[in-house]
Amino acid sequence: MADIKKEQERDELHRAIWAIADDLRGSVDGWDFKSYVLGTMFYRYISENLTSYINKGEWDAGNAGFDYSKMSDKDAADAAEGLIQEKGFFILPSELFCNVRARAAQDENLNETLERVFRNIEDSAKGSESENSFAGLFDDYDVNSNKLGATVAKRNEKLVKLLNGVGDMNLGNVKDHSIDAFGDAYEYLMTMYASNAGKSGGEFFTPSEVSELLTKLGTVGKKTVNKVYDPACGSGSLLLKAEKVLGRDAVLNGFFGQEINITTYNLCRINMFLHDVGFDKFDIACEDTLTSPQHWDDEPFELIVSNPPYSIKWAGDENPLLINDPRFSPAGVLAPKSKADLAFIMHCLSWLAPNGTAAIVCFPGIMYRGGAEQKIRQFLIENNYIDTIIRLPDNLFFGTNTVTYIMVLKKNKCDNKVLFIDASDYCEKKPNNNYLSQKNIQDIVDLYIGRKSINRVSHLADIDEIRYNEYFLTIPRYIDTFKYEKPIDIPNACRHLNEITEKKIHLIKEMQISLKQLGISDFSDPIRQKLFSGEIRFRRPDGKDYPEWKPKKFVDLTEFSTAKALDPHEEGKYIIMDMGTVDVNGKKLLHKRTDKYEVLLKKGDLVMPKDDIGSGLIICKTAYIDEDDLYVLGDHIYQLRFETENALFMHYFLNSDVAQKELVRYITGGAIKGIISKSFKNVVFNLPSIDEQNEIANFLCKIDEAISFVESETKVLHNIKKSLMR
Repeated sequence: MADIKKEQERDELHRAIWAIADDLRGSVDGWDFKSYVLGTMFYRYISENLTSYINKGEWDAGNAGFDYSKMSDKDAADAAEGLIQEKGFFILPSELFCNVRARAAQDENLNETLERVFRNIEDSAKGSESENSFAGLFDDYDVNSNKLGATVAKRNEKLVKLLNGVGDMNLGNVKDHSIDAFGDAYEYLMTMYASNAGKSGGEFFTPSEVSELLTKLGTVGKKTVNKVYDPACGSGSLLLKAEKVLGRDAVLNGFFGQEINITTYNLCRINMFLHDVGFDKFDIACEDTLTSPQHWDDEPFELIVSNPPYSIKWAGDENPLLINDPRFSPAGVLAPKSKADLAFIMHCLSWLAPNGTAAIVCFPGIMYRGGAEQKIRQFLIENNYIDTIIRLPDNLFFGTNTVTYIMVLKKNKCDNKVLFIDASDYCEKKPNNNYLSQKNIQDIVDLYIGRKSINRVSHLADIDEIRYNEYFLTIPRYIDTFKYEKPIDIPNACRHLNEITEKKIHLIKEMQISLKQLGISDFSDPIRQKLFSGEIRFRRPDGKDYPEWKPKKFVDLTEFSTAKALDPHEEGKYIIMDMGTVDVNGKKLLHKRTDKYEVLLKKGDLVMPKDDIGSGLIICKTAYIDEDDLYVLGDHIYQLRFETENALFMHYFLNSDVAQKELVRYITGGAIKGIISKSFKNVVFNLPSIDEQNEIANFLCKIDEAISFVESETKVLHNIKKSLMR
């Protein structure tokens, strides 16, 4: 029940974020939208956090009816100095989120009001211990940006929607939720936009489950850690996982990180506050870690977790001071100027506590490249600093499908061996990215704890073996990763081969007859495009031509219905069709189930996603419902039901290039690309008669069956033939 409650709360929160995205559509793009939503959430959070803190103090003192939000600014100002010392900041009652929001719709100068409030919050911390934690936090929240609107009135209209959208989120008291509501919303937004921002987003965001794996590897056998550090902390997700994995207050002396990108640096500090980390428990700096490290007075660190940027350029030997830097000098050589990966490794090792562990995501190149990098690997191996090398599954990270490794470093190992783990198959598949389930994570951690050789999975190598391999640390050097195939029953294989061959011949003959009727002799011809443009035509059974295609308004052919499927859970009777259940080819991807719904779908219905956080290619693609009373309509997707057209034909047609070029003209930009039903009022298609639609649909259905058969049997056929030739 607890898991169901978590999913319900999480889905409700995510729907609220989508609703804000809808309101801002056409204004700001995804990456900027994220900053506005997170900035507004942060403003709400610290307003409620301060109000709750003051109210509790008054209630405990016997003043039961006290409400800080209703105090006068004059009376409240007297307590400002003490509150800044205790909380790190101060907000006047009139400038609290709830009060600014209440006046927002009538405030013609809302942009100026918010600018003043944000400046006052930052200024309140000046001269105090919390100054560095608050300075410039709202720099990326530009209330005067043209991205919000061309005029002040239009900008304010968007700002009102932002305040109302965040104000309506069911965040409440964090302690009342099964999830960390503020933190979960942050993570959801980062995931949304890392998935379509490419490197600009992906380099700053490590998927949650990878963060959890790194933290669990770094905290084996520990219930608390002194300090957590990340030299390339991005938005801080890795740092915060230590508290989630070990428990509240298990990080005794705080979170330390450094980030070179100022926007991401601001997001990291906001993330700390949204996860209820006090200003005195974190120290995030904005500088280049390799050439200007900011935490000399805080090292060493008991836990270091990091996903440094892959193979970026750095000063290297162009800076003569670096070879004498105590972080890099022990190896006797610097990482190449064009590849800073091992510079980050050496930095982490230098600042690692004697009883500590560093778990670092690495680009595979550092495991095998020669030159200076080989010498640094030799230094790490000969001094017994590398504890474990783990190969992760591919396609885990946004913006890259490259295989990645984890390097685990320790200074006081119990042996002089290195454990190699091939975890490349320890993952679950998703449409866009693979991911690590809780079981996957635990299985990898168990292999790490077990520290023994297991055939084709792990290998415990001594230093002599690694020397023999010239300090190459790639997994195939130590673990047999060849995929062996199961033995094949030769007599049965021969029979199956004959069956497949016969069916393929039958299918090809059937297709040739159909193609001949259309005047096509070559399978490579763009059949679908020519069919849907009317360039090639079917003929009636009596040999006569079908009627000419007629223009029809799309909105006259179907109604656009929307709904919300409620309470998703694994055992539900119905499958939810929502925006995540249609792929770029118009195929169904089935995820969540439910017992509650507003619209039950029928065979012949089509569903069309309204929104897309990826490439924009899924919008306007339709999936065909092939069974009655099994699927229900979910969020951010349209139900299309055709009364006068062949639904299967419309499914094929709407997914064709001919229709897509017309439909995507009506997609709006902004925070999330999307459509609304009224966008289609001017869409006109040339469509054939219902009889010709039936012919086309049946023909394409046969082609799909043939393709599906060939795809499913090709691998079997390949294995059979290979077995017979042995």
